[in-house]
Amino acid sequence: MGIGNVLRWLATSTRRIVHQTWNEIPELAHQTLRTQGGRAFLIFVVVYVLTTFYCAHTFKRDPTSAFFDPRYGYERIYSLKRQEQAEVFIAAARSNHSAVNTPQTPKLCVGISTIGRPGKQYVSYTIGSLLEGLTEQERAEIHLVTFIAQTNPSLHPIYEEQWLEAVSDDVMLYNVSKETLGYLQGLERGRDYRVKGAHDYAYVLERCIESKAPYIAILDDDTLAVAGWYPRAMAAVGRAEADTPQKQGPGWLYLRLFFTEEFLGWHSELWHVYLRYSLAVSLGTGLALIALRSCGWQSLISDRILFVTCFVCVPACIGLYFLAGRLSLHPLKPGVYQMPRYGCCGQALLFPRDMAFVVLARFRERGIGFPDALVEELANEKGYMRWAVIPSLIQHIGSISSKGDDFGAMAKHAVSVAEKIWSFGFEMYDASKG
Repeated sequence: MGIGNVLRWLATSTRRIVHQTWNEIPELAHQTLRTQGGRAFLIFVVVYVLTTFYCAHTFKRDPTSAFFDPRYGYERIYSLKRQEQAEVFIAAARSNHSAVNTPQTPKLCVGISTIGRPGKQYVSYTIGSLLEGLTEQERAEIHLVTFIAQTNPSLHPIYEEQWLEAVSDDVMLYNVSKETLGYLQGLERGRDYRVKGAHDYAYVLERCIESKAPYIAILDDDTLAVAGWYPRAMAAVGRAEADTPQKQGPGWLYLRLFFTEEFLGWHSELWHVYLRYSLAVSLGTGLALIALRSCGWQSLISDRILFVTCFVCVPACIGLYFLAGRLSLHPLKPGVYQMPRYGCCGQALLFPRDMAFVVLARFRERGIGFPDALVEELANEKGYMRWAVIPSLIQHIGSISSKGDDFGAMAKHAVSVAEKIWSFGFEMYDASKG
C-alpha cells in the first residue's frame, strides 16, 4: 500500500469517526445528565474551562506561566513614566551647569560604565533616573562615577555634553599606559566583550573603592531606577546587614537591585519533588473519597466516580496548577530575601566595601568572563550570602545589546536578547506616586 493510499484511508477513517461521534453527542449528553456522577463531571468540566479562561486573562504578565503573553508582559508601564522624568531632569541639567558637591566620604558610590551603542543611547535615562527626585541630603550621600569605557571617548555621543560633568561627581576616562591602551584597542577591534567587560567592571569598581564609600553599586548604562530608589536601597542594605550572621559564615557578597523573574518558575531539576507532591494529592483525594464512602456515602461515590476523580479530575487540576505559573500562585512578597539561585542578571549589584575588594581581586585574577558570571562563581565558591530587593529597584530598558547578537539563540517572544532581560515586577510600581 502506497503512502497516498494510507493518507486517503486515514482521511476517510477520520471523517467517519468524527461523523459518528457528532451524531452520538446528543445521546451521550442525555445519558451523562441522567446520572448524578455525570452531572457532577459536567459541572467540573464547565468550572475547569472557566478557570482556564480566568488564568489566561489574569496570568498573562507572568513569565513563568503557560498563559504568558509577551504583548502584556513586556509592556512598558511604569518605566515609560520614569523615562519621561529622567528626560526632564537631564533637560534641566543641560541649562544648569553648576557642579555637584559631595562629601569626602559618601555613603554610596554608584559606578556606571558606558560605551556608545549603535543607534539609541540609554545612559542619560540611567543617570537621570538615579538623580531625579533625590533630596539635597540624599544627593550629598552619593558619589556618582560615570566611566566612558572607550579608548577613543569622543566616539561616545555623550562625551562632549556639558550636563554629564554637571551631574557626575567623577567622569572617568582611561588613564593607562600606551601598552595597555593598545591592548584595549585590540579588544575593541576584536569585540572581545568577555575580556574587556571584565576589565572595565574592575576599572570602575576600583575607582568607587577609592571614594571610601562603605557601599558600592555598579550599574549597566541601559538601566532605569525607580523613584525613591536610594532610601529603599539603603533600607534594604540595613536589612541585609541585620539578617546576615556577623560572627558565623563568610558574610554577604551583594544586594541585587535588579533581577528578572523569568528564571523563578518551575525547575526541571526538581521534577521528583513536583511528582511526589502530585502523587500525594491524588492519593490523599482518593483516600478521602474512600473514607467518605465508609461513612455512608456509598450511593454518591461509586467506583467510577472514584476512578474519574483520582485519574482524570485531580491530574487535570494539577496540570492547570503548573500551567498557571509559579509566580502567579506563589507571588514574591516585597522585601529583602536571599536569592542564591536563579538570580539574573548583573545589571545592578550593590557590594559592601570589604566585598568590593574581594570582587576586584577575582576579576583581576580571572581577567575574562561576563561580570555577572564571575560574581556568581565567586559567591558559589566561597559560600557568600546573596540578597535581593523585591520588587526590583532597577529596570533594564536596553533593546540593543552593546555585545551584539540581539536576535541570537536566546531570543524568543519576538523580542531581542537584551529585551528579555526584564523585571516584570518593576512595571507594577505606581506611576502616580512617582
